[in-house]
Amino acid sequence: MQPLVSILIPAYSPRFFAQAFGSALAQTWANVEIVVGDDCPGEEIRAIVASRPDPRVRYERHQPGLGFSGNFTRLFEIARGEYIKYLNDDDLLAPACVQNLLVGMHKHPGTVLASSRRLLIDAEGRRLPDEDVTQPLLPASQTLEGRALGNHLILSSTNRLGEPSTVLFRRDALRVECGSIFRWGDNEYLCLADMSLWLRLLSVGHAWWDQEPLSAYRQHGGQLQRSAHGAARCVIERWLIVEDGARAGFLSDPEHHAKAVRNAGTNFRYWSDREDSPPEFKAALAEFAPRIPAEFLA
Repeated sequence: MQPLVSILIPAYSPRFFAQAFGSALAQTWANVEIVVGDDCPGEEIRAIVASRPDPRVRYERHQPGLGFSGNFTRLFEIARGEYIKYLNDDDLLAPACVQNLLVGMHKHPGTVLASSRRLLIDAEGRRLPDEDVTQPLLPASQTLEGRALGNHLILSSTNRLGEPSTVLFRRDALRVECGSIFRWGDNEYLCLADMSLWLRLLSVGHAWWDQEPLSAYRQHGGQLQRSAHGAARCVIERWLIVEDGARAGFLSDPEHHAKAVRNAGTNFRYWSDREDSPPEFKAALAEFAPRIPAEFLA
């Protein structure tokens, strides 16, 4: 029997939801459940789900909304599948996404997640040129050793595996800490939430990379813009992810660890020294600065 895959859609905006929902319904892998967590203040998402009745779909209304981390965590908690596939409400899955990722995962024992190339599209669904982070991770589909890939992600400080819509993973490989799927040790990740999640999985197993584009990440003007405090978290989390990664067994080579610390510290100093930064941004970095070795703050 085919294993059950839970496609989880933490929804807030109805603008592109119908397209995302339709791409979940169109999966060629038969044994899926599609779980929608509706944080939308209005009734639009409920109406779209109701307009396409399907026994594979479960719908849960959240009022008041659970927020970013809360919605992701709630859906993970109620998922019934052996495998988890998140889908953001403005992204798309190729019809064979789940099937191809699952087939790849089963090529090597101990594989806990699978990802693929993803396309960039605009609000109209038109293909956009690749950016650095969406360049193919590898030229051919293959299995990757978990810790080696994790080291690469930390050292490059770039999420080359992709957004939540790109990755499929084993449910039993992830332990929720302190009630949040994006909690790692003492830290709640926001800016690097997905990257921190992939690293936790890579600390216990391997990854499959598929060279075919199996999802599309949409860039559009309606996406949330980061506040000054949120932008500061991006700088801070690039330091935290080095600390948490090392504690999880990554960067065991002293040269790798030194390089990662140097990269994160240099990045912190660069943004701390920017004179054009908003006061809230600078205040957040100043509060965190005692955690950074003095050599990067001189």
